[in-house]
Amino acid sequence: MERLGVDQYDLENIYQEILPEQLTVDKDVTEENRFGQGSDKLAWFWRVDGAHKSQQHAWMDEFYRVNWLKAKARWRRWEEELTLTRHEMQWTISWFNFQKGQWIQWSMEAMKSGYKAYAHRQVLLWEMFAEDAVDKFKDHML
Repeated sequence: MERLGVDQYDLENIYQEILPEQLTVDKDVTEENRFGQGSDKLAWFWRVDGAHKSQQHAWMDEFYRVNWLKAKARWRRWEEELTLTRHEMQWTISWFNFQKGQWIQWSMEAMKSGYKAYAHRQVLLWEMFAEDAVDKFKDHML
């Protein structure tokens, strides 16, 4: 870098050692919906302004634009996933209440006391599931 005319200040404060993990293939291309992509960040060398800023300006603008669009797409996918998860919370509670209703109906139709007792136990079980889910999900549902 010194032979290229980079001064000592830039060598010490801007340029860093390039690590092997910074030279990997962009996982957004190979694994679009992979776990952990929300913490992705550009390697330091993509954020350094070059010596010939005017020559690279258009290319870097395009690079940053594409990176911003990828980040926006990740954010939208995350927003959609959050909405679905909140709906699934409500669906889970509805399923538990449906099961409770089914067992109430079956308990009323049961002829033998053992069947009635088992059905009543199932009613209590599904009711407990529903109450527990409401308690756990109350701050997160739509």
